[in-house]
Amino acid sequence: MTVSSTHSDSEKKQARPGWQRLLWLFLLLITLLPYALAVWQWQRGQDKELLLRSLTSAMSTAPVGLVYREVEPPPEFTRVRLIQGEPAGPLLELRNSYLGGQSGRRILQPWRQGPDRSLILLDLGWLVDGARVPDFKPEQIQPQGYRMPTPHHFVLSGAVKGVAGPVDEVDEAALRRRYPGRWFQGVVVLENSPDPLLHWPVVPEFMPDRHYAYAIQWLLLGFCLTALSWLMWRRRHEIH
Repeated sequence: MTVSSTHSDSEKKQARPGWQRLLWLFLLLITLLPYALAVWQWQRGQDKELLLRSLTSAMSTAPVGLVYREVEPPPEFTRVRLIQGEPAGPLLELRNSYLGGQSGRRILQPWRQGPDRSLILLDLGWLVDGARVPDFKPEQIQPQGYRMPTPHHFVLSGAVKGVAGPVDEVDEAALRRRYPGRWFQGVVVLENSPDPLLHWPVVPEFMPDRHYAYAIQWLLLGFCLTALSWLMWRRRHEIH
C-alpha cells in the first residue's frame, strides 16, 4: 500500500508541472493580447489621419477631369468631375446604409463619360428607408465629387447581390459584363446630391482620436494584466 501511494504521488507531481505550464502559457497569451490590439488600433488611427489629410487636400483643390489610364490606380480620394457624363443604366439601391443612426439606401448608378465612353459608378446620395426613389433627369445631376472605394457590406447568406434595383451588395463583376468598356475603380461620391437625396459623407465616421482612445484603453488593460500576472508569479514562488 505504501509503495502504491508513493507511486501515485510521484505521478501527480509529474503531471502537475505540465498543466501549470499550459496555464502560464495561456495567461501569457491573454496578457499580450491587449498590447497587440493597442498596436492595431494605433495603426488604424494613423491610417485614418492619412485619409483625412488626403481628403482635406482634395477639398481645397479644384476638381480635375476624370481621365482613364491604362494602369488605373485605386481610388485616391481625389476631387473629380465627369466629362460629358450621362447615365449608362438603371439605379442601384444599396440597402442597410446607415446615416445619422437611420437606416436607408445609397443610390448608385453607372455612368459613361468622356470621348472614350469610360464607365464609373456614381454615388448620387442617400435616401431614408420608406421614401420612394424619385425619377432623376441627367441635367439635375452635377457629376462632380470624390473618388472613393466601392462600398462593401458584411452581408448574410441569401443576400441580394446585383447591378440594378434594391441590392445588399454591388456585383462589380456583373456590372462589367453588363456594361462592357473601360471601368474606373471605386465610385464617385457626388458633392451635391439632388433633392431629396442627402450627400453621403466622404469623411470617415470613425475619426483618428477614437482609434487612439481605444489603443490607450487596450494598453491600460495590458498593464493591469501584466501586474496581475507578476503578482501571481511572485506569490507562487513565495509559496514554494
